Amino acid sequence: MATILLSVVFILGLIISGNYLIYDFLNLGYDRIEKILNENKELRTQIATLTDKFKQLKSDVEALNAQGDQFRMLVDLPRLSKDELQLGVGGNILNFDANKILYSGSSILDSINLMIDQLSREVNLQKESYNSVLNKYNYNQKLFASIPALKPMDGYYSPHGFGKRIHPVLGVYRVHEGLDIINDVGTPVYATGDGEVEFAGPSGGSYGIVVIINHGFGYQTLYAHLSKVLVRPGTKVKRGTMIAKSGKTGLVSGPHLHYEVIYNGVKKNPIDYFFDDFAINQYLKNYSNKNQNN
Repeated sequence: MATILLSVVFILGLIISGNYLIYDFLNLGYDRIEKILNENKELRTQIATLTDKFKQLKSDVEALNAQGDQFRMLVDLPRLSKDELQLGVGGNILNFDANKILYSGSSILDSINLMIDQLSREVNLQKESYNSVLNKYNYNQKLFASIPALKPMDGYYSPHGFGKRIHPVLGVYRVHEGLDIINDVGTPVYATGDGEVEFAGPSGGSYGIVVIINHGFGYQTLYAHLSKVLVRPGTKVKRGTMIAKSGKTGLVSGPHLHYEVIYNGVKKNPIDYFFDDFAINQYLKNYSNKNQNN
């Protein structure tokens, strides 16, 4: 009996070996298995290549994140926080590993789609961030052009002219809410920032003839004791536009320009807005040269 069993096993072994050697004539599936193994090997190679490409894309996106943070700081925007980054991409970007995908039983297609989705979310987040940077840059350009940042007229002024002082005509202590710049009647007076003329003409009070400019962003400037106005309400002006001539109208002891800076309704010391006492003529020359170069 044992001899018969050994003979059967031997014969089966010969048949199987022969089947393998002569290309699976019994159709036992060796070719299919080998084909599947080869396809599996090729698939792993392709996924490994895809993994390398994904890692490079991920590195590029991280570089964009870092560069985007620098741009945000340049325009006075905060960095994107980790919470914002994770919220924008739907959590941490997965580690796309070829071996884990092949042997974890997970769907390769699902993993690839998740990778693409997360990368797309992060790219979209950076696009939104760059749009915010651009919008803030444009906002800043308008803001900086509108801030009253020049001395409006050539002449002498006291650095202590703002605040409580003895009124030169009335001889009593009063709060002086601006700065007096002394020069001859007829000296040109210039707008100190971009804006729109809100009032131009006699004030009906101690300020005499006045021009008021609304610069937006909470800023206004007032120019008083003028002899002549060169603009009218509604006129759009640029920084350096001549708007009036100085004078001595109103309650004054001599010819000068009374200049005020108002921010959100509060009178500010104009000296704080002078750009190192940058002379108006120097500004106009530099501005003209800049436009010619452009």
